[in-house]
Amino acid sequence: MVSSAGWSWCNRVAGSKNHKAVFLDRDGVINSDRGYVSQWSQFEFLPGVVTAMAQLQALGYRLIIVTNQSGIGRGYYTEGEFAALSTQLIDFLADHNIALTAIYHCPHHPTEALGGYKRDCDCRKPRPGMIIRGINDWQLEPEVCALVGDKLSDIEAGQGAGIGHLFRVDKTADHDGVTAVTGLPEVVEYLTAINDAQIVKEH
Repeated sequence: MVSSAGWSWCNRVAGSKNHKAVFLDRDGVINSDRGYVSQWSQFEFLPGVVTAMAQLQALGYRLIIVTNQSGIGRGYYTEGEFAALSTQLIDFLADHNIALTAIYHCPHHPTEALGGYKRDCDCRKPRPGMIIRGINDWQLEPEVCALVGDKLSDIEAGQGAGIGHLFRVDKTADHDGVTAVTGLPEVVEYLTAINDAQIVKEH
């Protein structure tokens, strides 16, 4: 699927009953951020991430990746290479019974990109365009959704979209309304507690 945010992938067979999701930045949250990761051989999962994604799915959360990929706009790699890497990620996770709902990415940069990729878009974080698109595509309730990022721009995008639970993978981070975590496994602990509290409240 090609859109204003470039290549994106949506799992159109995903069920429609879940109205909550975890929006995940990619580099620095799912995999090590080595700078402009564009090949599967460069992709290294962070500790505990695959298990954590399975646990989030078991809690009833959709899993949606929202990632800035200005390396495309800068000419470091192509949309096709990004799509190939994303497909390998999708397949790897599927082999572990994890079904991503969607991958949205922004290939633009306002000053450093080439040609048509050089633009001040609404999809590049810290703007919330990709997250809002996911909310609209999947009829999500943002107040019960979560976002996990490692940069302030991720958090600002989540705030702009009205996401209810914000997590930053940076134990030194200190922002009102943002929970600092060491990684995705710790996010699971927080969201499990929130889910358990909601179950108790409903009964």
